[in-house]
Amino acid sequence: MKKQIRVVDVLSQKKSALNRLKVEADIAIGIVTSTISNLELINQEYDDTIADIDNYVAQLSETRENMSKNRKYNTAIISNFSKLLEVDEV
Repeated sequence: MKKQIRVVDVLSQKKSALNRLKVEADIAIGIVTSTISNLELINQEYDDTIADIDNYVAQLSETRENMSKNRKYNTAIISNFSKLLEVDEV
């Protein structure tokens, strides 16, 4: 009778260990899943920030281009007005 009780106790211990390990594995999987989700959110923030920077760079480039065009236009106007002030001596 002792052997049968002993076998049942060992089996019970193994089942208990299996359940404990299963819970620990579920917790570990939850941690990994949560970490992956957090990293994905962080990467999305990186993507959003990069898109904002790209947008600002494009706007700055467009502004610079427009300023350069306006400067050239103003330079031409200055040149034309300067010619009006030139007088040949008589």
